[in-house]
Amino acid sequence: DVHKATRRVTRYIRFLKLHYSSLAPIVSEAASLGWYVPRVSRQAEPPLISIIIEIASCLEEKLINKSEQFSDEELKSLFLLNNSYFMLTELKYPFFPSAKVHMAALTCKLEAYMERYIDVSWAPVLSCLFDSTCTPVCLGRNYYSSPLSKFEYEFQKIYNTQKQWKVPHPVLRMKLRKAITDKIIPDYATYIEDNKVITPDFSPLKLQVMLQELFEG
Repeated sequence: DVHKATRRVTRYIRFLKLHYSSLAPIVSEAASLGWYVPRVSRQAEPPLISIIIEIASCLEEKLINKSEQFSDEELKSLFLLNNSYFMLTELKYPFFPSAKVHMAALTCKLEAYMERYIDVSWAPVLSCLFDSTCTPVCLGRNYYSSPLSKFEYEFQKIYNTQKQWKVPHPVLRMKLRKAITDKIIPDYATYIEDNKVITPDFSPLKLQVMLQELFEG
């Protein structure tokens, strides 16, 4: 979910924005007296913009450090996705070049987190269809006689787990579901067609419907 620190810091930044016209002259005077040295904003921009971006950047660093507590790479990526997206939607900066650059950088990070999540979560599932090492496989009581049976087992396993995970923002939830669907369904449908699988346990349509149930928590 979205960390409480993310909510608090973005709430504080919104406070700074709400009182921007009152606070900007005070911070500018502090900067002119050398009491505060802007690290981010450009020369023509108010120092208050620098403070806001510095606070947001510090939060990003803390979140990355916090994510290291997760041993599960999927959860680590999802944690960063949830918090970065919350920041992106909440931090609507005043229009200045430095703020625009920071938001663009945050957007790139968000895309990287999503790509990482797909790579560690769903790419291995899809690879079962095309990796000869996946068949035959004997693991305890589970025996997979074909790439398809291995794929079905791995899909069901990750689906059961991640259905319990939560993505609170509906737009991000929709984006994630679409990214997973785009990753899995076309290649799965091609495999079914190429191998003339007449009655698969999971039709492409059924998988697509299942994927729309992810991340409800």
